[in-house]
Amino acid sequence: MTVLRAILLATFTYLGYLSGQVLARQGVIGSQINLVYLTLAGLLIGLLLAPRLEYLYRTGVRRAEEAWNRLPPELPLAVTVATTFALLLAVLLTTLLSSMPGFAWYHSLLIALVLIVALSAVAIRNLHFFGREGGSRPSSRLGGKALDSSVLIDGRIGEMAELGWLEGPLWVPRFILRELQMLADQEDPVRRGKGRRGLEVLERIGKHVELEVIDDEVGDQDLTDDKLLDLCRTRDMALVTNDAAMVQLARIYGVKALSIQALSIALRTQYRPGDRVELEIIKPGREAGQGVGYLEDGTMVVVDGAARLMGKKVPVIITQSIQTQVGRLVFARLEGEKGEEG
Repeated sequence: MTVLRAILLATFTYLGYLSGQVLARQGVIGSQINLVYLTLAGLLIGLLLAPRLEYLYRTGVRRAEEAWNRLPPELPLAVTVATTFALLLAVLLTTLLSSMPGFAWYHSLLIALVLIVALSAVAIRNLHFFGREGGSRPSSRLGGKALDSSVLIDGRIGEMAELGWLEGPLWVPRFILRELQMLADQEDPVRRGKGRRGLEVLERIGKHVELEVIDDEVGDQDLTDDKLLDLCRTRDMALVTNDAAMVQLARIYGVKALSIQALSIALRTQYRPGDRVELEIIKPGREAGQGVGYLEDGTMVVVDGAARLMGKKVPVIITQSIQTQVGRLVFARLEGEKGEEG
């Protein structure tokens, strides 16, 4: 039980006891046992409402923190400086005007409020004078792109950076770096290889694109994916990932997601009916006489009448291309044989 919940339970129990005392003094309840009943009723109400009130409190605090973090760092500084000058000026004016007949404390309070609002408005309109370099906390809206572990382990993003197809700034949260380090220290050779590959890809990217490790952890999320999405949403960063589930979660969180896997699919060569390609027939198809081969990008091609040519590389003519839920499926016929194209 948390301290906040214990305080709420004690408060509701005391309110039940207090209501019993009030009713007893007014003669509404005749027996002292009713005081015990009301105290227990207060405790039960506390057990029911305390968890919900605690959740509302924590949610409100988290949202307030997120709203505060979204403010530019120079704004609190500007308002603080303006308020300080306003209060000092209010002290001076109060001292000068206190000798006037009829001058009261509420007049001083009104002067202070007017000065605070006026000077704060002037300071906010001139935020550039306060600058961003001297702030004690980083800019809330960093922009750029955040990298998750899946895209680093995949490795293709390193080649994109080397070829100049990836622009910075790029951010790697500290907890993602820790995740890669933990994988690199595993006894399992497969997991250890993934972690080391992710760290090597980070090193490659850093040689070509502006890359920085960020220590921010927004909110109190326990799962790495939730922490990463919260960070991207709060810091206005796009998420670069290779995980289809993360792309879906990003849409729910309202975060822009860039999928390397989706990009690679979009960049595949688009074959049209009538195009000629050469491929090796690997295995028979589902229907009699069909043979199956694969293009360089992994797309499966079903070739009519090619079952007898397994193990051979043959020229085929594309007849149809279908987009399915699991990818693209291409149908073809052997070159030189008549068939329906569509």
